[in-house]
Amino acid sequence: MIAGLAREVFGEGGRLAGAHPGFEPRPGQIRMSEAVAEAIARGRHLLMEAPTGTGKTFAYLVPAVESGRKVVISTGTRNLQEQLYFKDLPLLEKALGRRIDAAYMKGRDNYLCIKRLRELGEEPLFEEIEDVARHTAIAAWSRRTQTGDRVELRDLPEGIRLWDRINARADTCLGQKCPDFESCFLTSMRRAAAAAQVVVVNHHLLLADLALKEHAFGQVIPDYAVLIVDEAHALEDVATAHLGRSVSTRQVMELADDLHRTLDDPEAHRRSDDLRRAARGWFGLFPQAEPAGTRFPLEPMRRDALWLEAGGRLIESIDRCRIIARKASEASDDPMKAHLAQRAAEQAATLAMVLDPSGAAPRSWGSTPTVLWGEARGRGVSLHAAPIDVSGPLRAMMFEEIPTVVLASATLSVAGGFEFLRARLGIDDADEMILESPFEPGRQAVLYVPRRFPEPRHESFMEQFADQVRALLAVTSGRAFLLFTSFAHLRRAREALEGTVPWPLLAQGDASRHALLERFRATPGAVLLATSSFWHGVDVQGDALSLVVIDKLPFDVPSDPIVSARIEAIRGSGGSPFMQYQVPAAVIDLKQGLGRLLRSRQDRGVLAVMDSRLMTRPYGRTFLDSLPPYRVVHDLESVRDFFSQRA
Repeated sequence: MIAGLAREVFGEGGRLAGAHPGFEPRPGQIRMSEAVAEAIARGRHLLMEAPTGTGKTFAYLVPAVESGRKVVISTGTRNLQEQLYFKDLPLLEKALGRRIDAAYMKGRDNYLCIKRLRELGEEPLFEEIEDVARHTAIAAWSRRTQTGDRVELRDLPEGIRLWDRINARADTCLGQKCPDFESCFLTSMRRAAAAAQVVVVNHHLLLADLALKEHAFGQVIPDYAVLIVDEAHALEDVATAHLGRSVSTRQVMELADDLHRTLDDPEAHRRSDDLRRAARGWFGLFPQAEPAGTRFPLEPMRRDALWLEAGGRLIESIDRCRIIARKASEASDDPMKAHLAQRAAEQAATLAMVLDPSGAAPRSWGSTPTVLWGEARGRGVSLHAAPIDVSGPLRAMMFEEIPTVVLASATLSVAGGFEFLRARLGIDDADEMILESPFEPGRQAVLYVPRRFPEPRHESFMEQFADQVRALLAVTSGRAFLLFTSFAHLRRAREALEGTVPWPLLAQGDASRHALLERFRATPGAVLLATSSFWHGVDVQGDALSLVVIDKLPFDVPSDPIVSARIEAIRGSGGSPFMQYQVPAAVIDLKQGLGRLLRSRQDRGVLAVMDSRLMTRPYGRTFLDSLPPYRVVHDLESVRDFFSQRA
């Protein structure tokens, strides 16, 4: 795309201004659009930090559409994915005066499986009484929906077991051998994506698709020449989850159920019963009483002889089921029976890796060690094995295979450079650009960091934190985000503040994220207490938000199995885990959290980091050098003076 076209679209009185009354020309948006166009034309990779307010979405959409090449755009959150497809692309069509062939793809777990729904209807065994009415409603919806996307089921609660039993997840899918293949919602989605020029996905689907291609299991996303990764700061963690292997209580139990139902044979029924007993015996050894979603390391358990013995029995039981399913498949040429054998083989292989990760990792992981962890969620346990370092796999699957990859985010750099990102993601050769904020951070915000303040581990920290928050809330009349690095700090702060401040307190966990944000926007003076999920992708413009407080520098918890493994890998190679990994990762998270305040040129307010280490420790300079040029103050009087000058 030539420079003239960028100015024609983004300039004063340009096409976007004509289509969007609130559009404002921004030089950074034109620069970014030209850089993306050049990267596509030259077949180059591009690293782009585009601060909030740059207009990065349209900056990459225009050259992507104008290139005429097949483009995949991946987002870190579903909110941005939906905004891109349902709002931004239609607006761009209006501005350009032509239709854009675009498609929208989610992970397959979001879609209904017609075959599994029918099978459940034939054997309606439900775990909860509410599932009877839910199943009836879903069956009726299945006859009228065009997409099969569960988002249409507004009244269906999140996380219910029923949806897991009828969705189109990969381990139960027969693909083209399924009798419902032609009418399948996934088939329709893939055909729409194959015909589109622009395909909008999310990081989870993107990485799951790359893993499928690497293992020669097929693909979900059609081949493409250009990949634009928005919210690219989240890519490493998603890659760690999806490039690995996992197996869960639910998957093993469903294998036993499907074997019993599919093979009308006494021996198969005995083997399925044996599998259930072996699964209960092994999974029962895990800490299922942990809070849902809590990770725990597997290394200590791998030194337990009882655990290893029970795991070995489970693998043997799964393998016997595999043999029975394979023999039945060979005798009848039934794709369902063949798929059962394949599922059993994959589960046994993953469990073998959990029991003994040495020498069992896929070739695509290269020489990087394996990290093992478990996760307790509700009544089930899931076990995971993944490469500690995803830079090698990402380099091979993404940067060496796709002609142009554009990584964009408001927070990619550390101390003005991309060295951390390059090392973590395996990027050897790419162009770089860091755009300046279109806002005026020094005028619009003040950063308050108390100098003489107890460090976060000190016993008096939370008491003094609450005192400081009360004083800050008095300055801004509430209207605040209090962002915490742990639920423990959130709970203690809530207990300290309830009944001592006159503003409504909202807390993560009281309602869904969407409901909490709507309530916050609609409630005068509201104060929202939240943890990590609210540090990213939350946009509250205007006077509803005038204060963002962060309890402490967001270092990853060293005891987390993945973080611990990454630290040990860097230390083992002679590096400094703290300066090479922990500090840069915390810098990016801090930039994300503080970025919740200024979302437009009219926004103005106070940022507070209640961690004196930002000023007293040598590494604090790395944090400060990575932040926008806020004016830093250390006393509450300066905060009051700044806030009293509001226009």
